[in-house]
Amino acid sequence: MKILFLPNWDVHKLNQDDPLIQSPNKQVRNQAYWFFRFFKDLPDVTIIDRQKKNILHLFETKAIKFYIYQALRAFFNRDNFDIVISHGAQSGLFYSLLRGLSSKKSMPKHIIIDVGGLNGGRTNKAEVAFLRFALKSKPAIIYHSSIQKELYEKVYPKQILNSKFIRFGVNINEFTPMDVDSENYILSFGYAKRDYKTLLSSWRSVESSTKLHIVGDTSLEDQEEVVLIPKVNVFELKQHIAKSLFVVIPLPLFNYSYGQMSFLQSMAMGKCVIVTKTPSSIDYLEEGNGAFFVDPYDELDMTNKINLLLENKDKLKKWGQRARKYIEENLNEEIMAKEIDEFILSIK
Repeated sequence: MKILFLPNWDVHKLNQDDPLIQSPNKQVRNQAYWFFRFFKDLPDVTIIDRQKKNILHLFETKAIKFYIYQALRAFFNRDNFDIVISHGAQSGLFYSLLRGLSSKKSMPKHIIIDVGGLNGGRTNKAEVAFLRFALKSKPAIIYHSSIQKELYEKVYPKQILNSKFIRFGVNINEFTPMDVDSENYILSFGYAKRDYKTLLSSWRSVESSTKLHIVGDTSLEDQEEVVLIPKVNVFELKQHIAKSLFVVIPLPLFNYSYGQMSFLQSMAMGKCVIVTKTPSSIDYLEEGNGAFFVDPYDELDMTNKINLLLENKDKLKKWGQRARKYIEENLNEEIMAKEIDEFILSIK
């Protein structure tokens, strides 16, 4: 199978592996790319990333919010492939539009892995009209948050005829427990779609000598016992996770997929997590398997959960081991890849 993959991020083409770069962000010569390495029959994967250096990129990201140049390159090379997979609507909508406008009947299959509810799940008339037109080629859809099914059925019933909910899976070999001592801090990380306001407000009510480290957003207000750390590479991030007592991922409320990579990676590294109960997390986590839910925007609930874990430091290792086991058995990259492989083969 020859696959053309269109991610909505930059992919580094490397002659040798670089451990500072996560697997989705690199294609190493003579190595299978990302989750595709688990397909039953190893595919030939060609990548056209978002083409950040093209002259249209600023206009694409600031004005229209989807990638034209990437889609044009893919469209004019499509006949060399059996299937085109777009990761994100930014990388899939314009290609789908071009495909729908083409008079050619025989074209490779097209799948959009929709991580953001197409346009953030908004349903205003102007955006919906455009999306319906762009989706007239009827691409198949993979989504990582089950709530998105409702959007497809209610708003795009004639455009999205073939879709499948597949839970995101983490690389359990890349993210694995490390033999280091925990330090006296709690970790939170991520620079987009985080509810740090609730976390920081609740932290003021936590009476402990433990510090809170936040990686990825240094624009937050300075606060006692809070350490703000700039964005780091994946190697450094794993060090921060490994040395923490546990991880808190505070999420705002959206009806699409976001944040899963952060809490799954933390659990794969043997850390228990506190995560906001949102449509993006309820498909993935179970109380008692290394995860503790908090209600959205609930400062008191967040404070109580943090205190609960701090008061049970002797149990954190055991809870973290449960988290690791849960990921190994239910949410690893191989499980996700096999489900995607089966879905591709089912498309007529």
